Amino acid sequence: MILQNPDGSETYYLELGDRSAETLVLLHGIGADHEMWQAQRQPYVDAGFHLLILDLFGHGQSSPLPSGQLFHWHNQISWLLAHRAVKTCTLIGVSMGGVIAQSFVVAYPQMVNNLVLADTFGELRTLREKLLGSAQLIGFHLFKRLGQQRLANSISQTYRADYAHLAQAYFSQVCLTANMDQLILARQAINQIDVLECLSEVTIPTLVMVGADLGQFFIEINQKIAQALPNAEFVVLQQSMDPSNLVNPDRFNHQVLTFLGFSAK
Repeated sequence: MILQNPDGSETYYLELGDRSAETLVLLHGIGADHEMWQAQRQPYVDAGFHLLILDLFGHGQSSPLPSGQLFHWHNQISWLLAHRAVKTCTLIGVSMGGVIAQSFVVAYPQMVNNLVLADTFGELRTLREKLLGSAQLIGFHLFKRLGQQRLANSISQTYRADYAHLAQAYFSQVCLTANMDQLILARQAINQIDVLECLSEVTIPTLVMVGADLGQFFIEINQKIAQALPNAEFVVLQQSMDPSNLVNPDRFNHQVLTFLGFSAK
């Protein structure tokens, strides 16, 4: 479905499940789209949830991201919730989606009941953290010159582990149609995130997960988020990496549904 936003932009989204149930808003990672959540749709609907799965600005079938600022995504999410008459929701964000989810809950705490974050970051303050953000941005500039096929080939190697075949197949295809200028803008936007101090005021139940195969440094970045939140649970997912919902969907779904009070079927 396409939502015409107040500023003239468009949001593509899927709506699944019982509208009277708790709404889960699923926020994908950079370079992805709503299809990144293919392994979550049926299990979450079967568990009785109402799902809103959108293409974030700059991705998929939604409008371009106007500038490298996080507030554009805040507006996009709040407009979608208002359009579907959803007053409060559970936000689930992975990677870039996790950055946006943190930024949104700080800006609109009254609209979020529960928060699920995975494979993400809440600030880039140390030299090593800043280098991580800069390296990703440089990489997108490089692949803008090299072409989308080279990007797809590189991503395919990232997910060459046997257990990551679903992510490998997905990203090998979605990268072929990636708009590199939009990915650069998106990366510039998420590199601005700096909310860890603000998260101390976010008291809603939160689950923070990270894939073990991302390495100790990235595990610690996600652990910092959990430590900043007063009511957070922290889980390291074995045989997983960014995005964990696609690399190890069974374990990801089990953790999410258990956290939300349901058992995976």
